[in-house]
Amino acid sequence: MGNNQFHSSQRRDKAASGASLSGKTSSLLSRDFCPWANKYVYWLKEPVGWFLVATAVSILVGIFLSPMGWTLAAGLSAILILGLGFPWLATRTVICDLRPIHDELHEGDASHLELQVQNRLPIPISGLMIEGFLSQPLGNNQFDTGDLQVPDVGLARVPPLSRATYRLPICPQYRGRYPVQIPKIACSFPFGIWTARRALHNVQPVIVRPMLIPISASVEFAGTHLAEVGTGQRATTQGDFLGVRDFRRGDSLKTIHWVQSARQDELIVCERGGPQQQALELHLFTHRCQGSAAEARENLAWRVRIAASLIDLLVARHLSFHLFVDGFRLAIPEGAAGGRRAWELLAEIPLDTDVQQASLSAAILSTKLTASRIVVAGSDLQGDPLADHSVLVSVQHPSRNIRFVGESQFRFVDLDADISHQLNDLLLEVARDCQAA
Repeated sequence: MGNNQFHSSQRRDKAASGASLSGKTSSLLSRDFCPWANKYVYWLKEPVGWFLVATAVSILVGIFLSPMGWTLAAGLSAILILGLGFPWLATRTVICDLRPIHDELHEGDASHLELQVQNRLPIPISGLMIEGFLSQPLGNNQFDTGDLQVPDVGLARVPPLSRATYRLPICPQYRGRYPVQIPKIACSFPFGIWTARRALHNVQPVIVRPMLIPISASVEFAGTHLAEVGTGQRATTQGDFLGVRDFRRGDSLKTIHWVQSARQDELIVCERGGPQQQALELHLFTHRCQGSAAEARENLAWRVRIAASLIDLLVARHLSFHLFVDGFRLAIPEGAAGGRRAWELLAEIPLDTDVQQASLSAAILSTKLTASRIVVAGSDLQGDPLADHSVLVSVQHPSRNIRFVGESQFRFVDLDADISHQLNDLLLEVARDCQAA
């Protein structure tokens, strides 16, 4: 038994030493020993660089060894002239106008770009590409990514001496005001050894708003303070009778109008209204969560989407609200116009954040309540960053006269599960707590 343990420990030691040696070898092979020389040799990353080297070698072979080198050099020179000249000529002789069909979109909405191309050459042009309209670099790197940039759209062929219009499908995945940088028209036809680019200035922008998650829960924030602004009545479960409406998930059975339900053969509830109350506070925090840059970007995107969906719900329920981003209040008007303006402001939040600390969200959660408050953050109640697949959504209400958040008033939303169902459950719990209070 002792010998077996000894041999097993020996095998483990050998495996560990082998893994360590492999890691050192990999690190040695991937290490940049001469970073100062990168700017002089980066041109070799393009295929045209190797063609130039091959042409120079062929000329040397023709001079010192064999006349066959001149033939090879002539062939390579012809490829270089055509591979460099045609893309350069194509990008500088075409006139392009790029505009979206819809000026305002939501994330994930399918739409089209309208591209008008005028070809002034007597020959067809193939392989035109539009780069940089919807793409954004990962992280805080805002410089031009050059050849590493993925083209947004491409054209197979443009007829000679013509003016053509193309409808190019797009489906934006992230919020923002596009284009972030000046788009470029690019071409690498026919050999793909070099890509010519030219800035495209005739471009109309498009605003991509955050995606809206469907939330059907009833929001009951009656509050204890009258609002400083706003007139009229809003929908509540108590108060004056306003009319009838269709049954929504979460409505109390006491509000069902049984006579109208029998006539319509579907559930109808009585809509009641009360005075306008103090505006609700919606706090969004953009601090970075745990994980890689791509995971942090996705987590922040879902936080913004949840905040935008809650704004859509508040506007639909005629609830006044104030929007705060990282503790700073944003100026938005009242009513439906305020919701649209709030979406535009959320769309302008950078995709990547430099904020590392979440202490401000913890401070907001623990302060004395003066108005109903919803907090969307990427940290827990103590301010520690969450994993990339979790988001904290906390709902606090002043009528319960509490200082700290109760267990039934917050939820760690799992981004891998049904987000709409989790938010509905949280709001239903808050509604029941308000009615019980």
